Amino acid sequence: MSADNLYCIIMAGGTGTRLWPISQSSLPKQFIDLAGVGRTMLQLTFARFRKLCTADHIVVVTLNDYREIVEKQLPELPSENILCEPFKRNTSACIAYAEAWVKQHGADNITVVSPSDHLIIDDNVFIDSMHQAVEYVQDKNTLLAVGVKAFRPDTSFGYIQVGEQISEGINAVRTFTEKPNQEMAETFYECGDFCWNSGVFVWRGDAIGEAMHRYLPELAAQFDTLDNMPLSHWTEAAIRRIYEEVQSISVDYGIMEKARNVVVTLTDAVWSDLGSYDALYEQGTKDGNSNCIIGGTTLLKSSSGCLVHTDTDSTCIVEGLTDYIVAQRGKTIIICPRSNSRMTWQYKSELKAEFD
Repeated sequence: MSADNLYCIIMAGGTGTRLWPISQSSLPKQFIDLAGVGRTMLQLTFARFRKLCTADHIVVVTLNDYREIVEKQLPELPSENILCEPFKRNTSACIAYAEAWVKQHGADNITVVSPSDHLIIDDNVFIDSMHQAVEYVQDKNTLLAVGVKAFRPDTSFGYIQVGEQISEGINAVRTFTEKPNQEMAETFYECGDFCWNSGVFVWRGDAIGEAMHRYLPELAAQFDTLDNMPLSHWTEAAIRRIYEEVQSISVDYGIMEKARNVVVTLTDAVWSDLGSYDALYEQGTKDGNSNCIIGGTTLLKSSSGCLVHTDTDSTCIVEGLTDYIVAQRGKTIIICPRSNSRMTWQYKSELKAEFD
């Protein structure tokens, strides 16, 4: 494997609605120090992949509104490596856009695709898995997904049914299911041969290009128009014309569930997508009363099992709560049972309807 033909695509256009009000459209979760470690999720992701390739081989796809945030948080990233979408069209369009950019830099490139807002504790363990994955795909027409061990039946994640071993650390994929219902998630978990899909993929450019044309031909045709267009002509208007036409569909639904050349490697790194308050609480450091405190100064009295996430310059006192969420961002505060954590995005709609 040559580092010259290895690129990393970081997808950073989400709005993180399930973590409102911590994550807001003006500054969504990938641009926040969500885990309380001193760096934003995007910065952690960029630093992780800098162990795999050089900064000029990393491309970040985000929304137009977030360009300046990306530039500020990643000063090492060349400005031309920030690809801006006019509006969200899910991961298939995001990947097709970035792959078209990578293709401009060589026809035989390999890409690692990753979300920008996932927490990985063991970077070195994860990067070892990436080296193995890149080595495997470099001479094969295959789509490789990175899986992690499932610890509970969770409907927030995609599931991969692991098949027979193909080579060391690489297995065939029997089925690929994106976000099942609760009953299916429980069946997958109890079965024992399913893992979670981390959302990280590794493939050759021609392999994903062929899959795009086979399973999402209209979307692929739209982005094919960029192939004969020099990067200097990739204007905001030109990209907008494409995005006005393309289907909004995830790469999981659009390609991975259908393709027959999908393989999986399982990483031993500790992983969480931090896409919900449940995940944030699970991965956070707990005190002796199972409270998780992230952000500002918090005093807890007679409380247990709580998640308190506040701005770093805030002071919070919590007394007499058990298994509650206290989440604050700016002037907005949510206090609710952790059992209602998946309702927070609905609270935003109710608040708007009540007071607008």
